[in-house]
Amino acid sequence: MNINKRNGSILLIILLLVFWMIIASSISWIELVFGFFASLMIVLYSYDMVFTVDDATPLKPKTLKALFVLVLTLLWEIFVANFHVAKIVLSRKMPIDPGFATIRNPLKKDLNKALYGNAITMTPGTLTVDMKDDVIIVHGLEMHLIHNIEGSRLEKVFMNLEDQK
Repeated sequence: MNINKRNGSILLIILLLVFWMIIASSISWIELVFGFFASLMIVLYSYDMVFTVDDATPLKPKTLKALFVLVLTLLWEIFVANFHVAKIVLSRKMPIDPGFATIRNPLKKDLNKALYGNAITMTPGTLTVDMKDDVIIVHGLEMHLIHNIEGSRLEKVFMNLEDQK
């Protein structure tokens, strides 16, 4: 077992367990144990599909800090976008300019590309429609929202996570 693959697996188990705790209705020892084993089974099942030598990010304090910053940034972007979309929907004129646009994908690792595409989709007002090599096709309520993704804070934190060695 490659050490980077093992570290990536441990990190994924921790992330899945944290996600389990967030969506759980209550937290008890039984639920934590069940969540841990569910997370472990998911990682073991998808081990060869998810973790290639190139995709495994080393588990270091610097990486955990970058991941923490990424989660906080994503939550902030979701929060801000919710208000922006609510403002559009509640407006009498409904000032939307929907459309599709292609943006560049600066990430190299497949796992990070997939996470970045999902992060774009999780942000209200935008939806990742397709991903090819170095581009992402995004649908948005307003075209300027799509073009603002390139060079955004979210893109920068994903780049920072990918740069961890």
